[in-house]
Amino acid sequence: MKRSLLIIIAVFLFFPLFAQYKVIGGSGQPQLAYTNGLTEIYLLDGLAGAQISFTSSQAGDHEWYQYKQSIDDAVPIPCTQSGNVSVITGIQEGYGYYVAAPIGTGYVWIVDYSNYVTHFSGLSANQDEYSCERLILNVNADVTPIYYYTSLGVRNTLQRKFLLTYNTLEWQEDNKMFAPLQVNENLTENKVFPITLDNPPLTNTTFTLTDVFADNLGIAQAITSDEYKAIKVEVHYTYEQPDKKIDENKQNSTDSLSAPITYIFTAYANEPVAAFYNWRIFKLDKNTNQYNMIARFPEKVLQYKFENAGSYMAQLEVNNNAQTTCTDSASIKFSIGTTKMIIPNAFSPGSSIGVNDIFKVSFRSVTDFHASIYNRWGNLLFQWTDPTQGWNGMVNGKYVPTGAYFVVVEYTDSEGKRHKEGSDVNILRSKN
Repeated sequence: MKRSLLIIIAVFLFFPLFAQYKVIGGSGQPQLAYTNGLTEIYLLDGLAGAQISFTSSQAGDHEWYQYKQSIDDAVPIPCTQSGNVSVITGIQEGYGYYVAAPIGTGYVWIVDYSNYVTHFSGLSANQDEYSCERLILNVNADVTPIYYYTSLGVRNTLQRKFLLTYNTLEWQEDNKMFAPLQVNENLTENKVFPITLDNPPLTNTTFTLTDVFADNLGIAQAITSDEYKAIKVEVHYTYEQPDKKIDENKQNSTDSLSAPITYIFTAYANEPVAAFYNWRIFKLDKNTNQYNMIARFPEKVLQYKFENAGSYMAQLEVNNNAQTTCTDSASIKFSIGTTKMIIPNAFSPGSSIGVNDIFKVSFRSVTDFHASIYNRWGNLLFQWTDPTQGWNGMVNGKYVPTGAYFVVVEYTDSEGKRHKEGSDVNILRSKN
């Protein structure tokens, strides 16, 4: 026991700096399957020609030991040493090895993985009631536990590594499209049976499960499922105005828009799994604080014109084309402001280009607009029907004289009511 304690202390003090083991032999390249800083577990495909070498940074004889369950039952074994490099042969599976001198070195545990290769017999998808949002893969496999012992005699289980590979689709926001994506998901043994996918594939695919340790050793051990028919749908959307021009006299704000406003709503989903699109337009009832549906369109792309003030919600729902109905949805909320109309009483055409030289109303949420300019004798000089436009103060290509004129503005507000307003308009011009 005294020797064990001294070895353990030496390991903690010196192993990170001085220990250097190397394992060769078997078929293919041995692999380091696990390390915790003290114990290294190596996997080999067979033990033919297996040997372990140790290189120290100090001169001295190397004392090798082999243990089965702890270093308390360790027995010395012969080695061949040249300088500060020593080698042992006759390696056995399921044993730990270490060098006790000239310094503490840590431990090497050897596993002949050809005795533990996973044998798969089945891999299938279980489409239960949660299959729209969760997919369970049933795995049938013969898995023999791999145990190893620490230097203190604690038995642990080496967790195997598995790789699950399948195809899906990934949404690319910048390109507004779904692109193919191969998923490579690393699994450990305690998470394999069964495999739960919280995000099922968005396209038809097969699943391949591979024993990573066997694969790294060149022992092909994998299983591929039958084709899985995807049922999950994922939807994204865009909405934009077909005409994005900026009208300086339109009174948009950060929390409301000016009617009439037209939006093009476009849905994107993982076709052909996604098959049925449905846009619905809702308007908020201020009395009940409930959204009531005012329109429905079974289309992928919708162009809709909003003319009345209020709070709106455009809701998108997409269904798949499978017997098990899966849906995905999204919604957009926005507000249309109440009508405002401001008629200026003066402008200065021909005086300073670009500064107050066009007579325009300032408005929000106005439809069916018509404006007329009259002189003092009631003669019609100019008229226009687009509220974003105005009068430049000219008639027949010449500026009218300074003085008072009269404008009549007729329009329909966001509640559908007609209005008619009149106002004096003064034309000002610099004496220069």
